[in-house]
Amino acid sequence: MRMRLKIAAILSACLLALQGAAGAAAQDQHEHYGAQPGIFDLYLLSLSWSPGFCDIEGDRKGKPECRGGAQLGFVVHGLWPQFENGDYPSFCDRSKNFVPGASLQIAREIYRDKGLAIGEWRKHGECTGLEPSLYYQAEIALFRKIKVPGTLAAPAAPLRASPAEIARAFASANPGLIEPGMVSVSCRRRELEEVRFCVTKDLSGFRACGNAVPDVCNDGEITIPAVR
Repeated sequence: MRMRLKIAAILSACLLALQGAAGAAAQDQHEHYGAQPGIFDLYLLSLSWSPGFCDIEGDRKGKPECRGGAQLGFVVHGLWPQFENGDYPSFCDRSKNFVPGASLQIAREIYRDKGLAIGEWRKHGECTGLEPSLYYQAEIALFRKIKVPGTLAAPAAPLRASPAEIARAFASANPGLIEPGMVSVSCRRRELEEVRFCVTKDLSGFRACGNAVPDVCNDGEITIPAVR
């Protein structure tokens, strides 16, 4: 009897391991490493909620923006080429890894971390077909278009809201520009991590996300940590 239980436990553990590996493999399939630059369907503009990032991983990594007094809310994480089916290209042209100093000067308007600016260019920007300076300028222009809802601008105390409520709040704050279906909310550990906006490939405006953005926040109400 004990032997049967032991064998069953081993088989169960193996099954879980295989399921985990299969899940990881499925996630890896979404990334098209070394794809041809300029071949994609839309962009995602990802805005990180700085207090959420700090709670989830920034504090542990000693990120300077997580020190008290920074008073940061939404900051640009990146502008990412995306396919309609939810896949995305990455690291498309390693010959363009170098980012000129003049381009980094442009990036300073939205990136406090030079390493992040370079990393975003290498992983995502190379796939756009743009030059680094134009890539950063596009991020800046899109970020300037978005009005953050008043309640989410700089909350002094934690808030609670559902992902759908957050999307509607951005739509209400940006009438005629953004609709709820153009917004995707990302969370981890039931905390707001990022708000992502679907953008047309020609960068002329925002568009419906459809199936291009996987649902990454299935929680009901989540916490929106206060600014620090």
